Amino acid sequence: MKLGYRERVALLVVLVILVFGVGIFAFIKPKIEKYNKNRDALKVLQDDWDNQCLQFDRIPGRQENIKKHYQEGLDISKNFTDEMNSVELDEFLREKFMNTDKFKEDKVKLISNFSVSDETTTSMNYYYVTPNIVTYPLVEYADLDGTLEEATKKIRRESDVLSTQTVEAAGAGESKLTVRINREDTMLLLDAVDEYRKAHNDAMLITGVTIADYGFNEDVEEEEGEQEFVTAVDDEGNEVQVPAAPTNTAKAENGETVIPGFTDVDIDYTAYYMQEPTEPEVGPAYDKTIWDTDNWRDPVTEN
Repeated sequence: MKLGYRERVALLVVLVILVFGVGIFAFIKPKIEKYNKNRDALKVLQDDWDNQCLQFDRIPGRQENIKKHYQEGLDISKNFTDEMNSVELDEFLREKFMNTDKFKEDKVKLISNFSVSDETTTSMNYYYVTPNIVTYPLVEYADLDGTLEEATKKIRRESDVLSTQTVEAAGAGESKLTVRINREDTMLLLDAVDEYRKAHNDAMLITGVTIADYGFNEDVEEEEGEQEFVTAVDDEGNEVQVPAAPTNTAKAENGETVIPGFTDVDIDYTAYYMQEPTEPEVGPAYDKTIWDTDNWRDPVTEN
């Protein structure tokens, strides 16, 4: 059948439309779908990249915070005594506070077992005073505008806050000793602990002192005691026995033999320990210009 001019034009238009439609569905539509998919993926990746860059930009601040917290922990740990086991604590107390020339001269004696413990844990409670607020109906009636109640809250604020804080634990070494000592040396011993604490920035505390006789048996009558001898060195460097200062004794009211001017003193001592923080590795300084080149794409190998 022979087609006319119009039929051929119409057929040609139909073929063009058909080809164009097939082209759209076969070629253009998949490209558009791929484009849209890649655009969405790009947005997700760009958002992730922006977030990563934000995290990178925070690196210097985090490094400084880590260094700051490390230094704070280091400074705090320096306020505590170096950790010691029972043997080291025993040697420390004898060397620093007991075996002094003054105590040897005055014949201060350790008269019971010297109890020293290995490191344990102890609670470090907050020290605060809870104010005693007196109230009664007339006070409540007088507080017409709430001023008195507000003033009471202000006074109690410190104790109220500290009473709710978590109590931290720390290491501690404890010792108990009983010495026969005079009044002056008792004060010197207690002062020596406090002075050493201040001079060395240590955390140590005399937690208990019990004095058998607060008069230090100064009002009892003396009885001449036996002569004692001590080892000394003569001018030629030889050891010789020389008479020691006489030690006179007396009878106390309870019948016990005592030394006038001396009494038994029980002392409880605690040293507090704190672990020094380890120095953290925060890595190199962050250089944000690295993203301006392609060097960051190179794989990093460790030697």
